[in-house]
Amino acid sequence: LVEPRFLEVLEKAAANIRKYHEQQKRDGFHLEESNGVVMGQRVLPVDKAGLYVPGGTAAYPSTVLMDSIPAKIAGVPEVVMVTPPNSEGKINPVILAAAKIAGINKIFKVGGAQAIAALAYGTESIPKVDKIVGPGNAFVAEAKKQVFGLVSIDMIAGPSEILIVADGASNPRHLAADLLSQAEHDKLASAVLVTESEALAKAV
Repeated sequence: LVEPRFLEVLEKAAANIRKYHEQQKRDGFHLEESNGVVMGQRVLPVDKAGLYVPGGTAAYPSTVLMDSIPAKIAGVPEVVMVTPPNSEGKINPVILAAAKIAGINKIFKVGGAQAIAALAYGTESIPKVDKIVGPGNAFVAEAKKQVFGLVSIDMIAGPSEILIVADGASNPRHLAADLLSQAEHDKLASAVLVTESEALAKAV
């Protein structure tokens, strides 16, 4: 179950994301010259988008919202989500709550490189999509790299890296939060603090 307060936070986050991305929506245009030349541009959504949501090491409801809401605003008719289940075969409740708020059409309990392959090629149950978005570990990143061209992808977002250079006057809580923001993404993530202050390093 998800606490009511957390649901309120998710709803607020979703509203903020919608407000921002609604400003990015583009319209096409049509021009007719006097000599009969017709020019223009049509902006059309893809038919199907696939959303990869990590669920092994940590759960990211923010990924669900940030990757699916723009697709919905763009008019993508079908957004499907893949996410790895836990050892009991269940999906983290916060991921499911975010998916409901975002209006995800279908959710499949599969993760890793095989989930990317399923989205790229299609299976008996998982539809082939036009674009795959969402972060993942090194294997997910490599899979996205290999299927790029067959399908569109957002970017290759593998294990994170962060390097902070700080002096003794820095706030250790802020530094720790910045380091954790990247360290949480993957066991292979590299979070490094460089400082001349031993006291600051211990505090962080």
